[in-house]
Amino acid sequence: MQPYNLVDRKEFINMVKVLNPRYSLPGRKHFTATAVPKLYNEVRDKIRQELSLINKDTISVTTDCWTSIANTPYITITVHFITSEWALKSACLACAHFDDDHNGKNIAEVLRSILNDWGIDVQNIMSITTDNGRNILKSIEELNLENAHISCFAHNINIGVNHSLDIPVLKRAIARLKKLQNAFAMSWKMKRDLHKAQELLQMEVKTLPSACPTRWWSTLKLV
Repeated sequence: MQPYNLVDRKEFINMVKVLNPRYSLPGRKHFTATAVPKLYNEVRDKIRQELSLINKDTISVTTDCWTSIANTPYITITVHFITSEWALKSACLACAHFDDDHNGKNIAEVLRSILNDWGIDVQNIMSITTDNGRNILKSIEELNLENAHISCFAHNINIGVNHSLDIPVLKRAIARLKKLQNAFAMSWKMKRDLHKAQELLQMEVKTLPSACPTRWWSTLKLV
């Protein structure tokens, strides 16, 4: 995904002219004020129409709180349902800026508000899938959805793998690998020498990947 100002960059404008000299490229304001809002309204109306044709008590919900690379907090809510033609559909109802405290009560209020905005009573949903964060689980209690709650399978695997990596001998080994990776990441000279060695050995030129505790496979790649 590219920023809106891409269409105002000289290089992009020249490329479009080469591809089709007769095409008049709209500017950034067209996309921010007209094209994207129009597309949003069309997609929203289509989703509302699909939701109006199904029983609301057959809807499943997934939600997660996350932080962007710019350290901006968001909450995302997605619904999943089966149409009368037995087609499985999923729709993102919201990816909203969430700058309140991420406690159970606030999360519950946001979930209820967004679902209500789409004509969905939170008490009538069939299931809701989340990770195992304490704040998320508290929001499930606030909404009285304990019986409808499903713990995210991928998150459970991540927890299980991380618990296994807490074995002292593994923990020490991984800590040393992380220290080594960090040294290469912080030194352009070490990175340069690593790439030279890889080229000399006719290996694919790669940098050492970093390990993220919320993604167990990143530790596997580091190892």
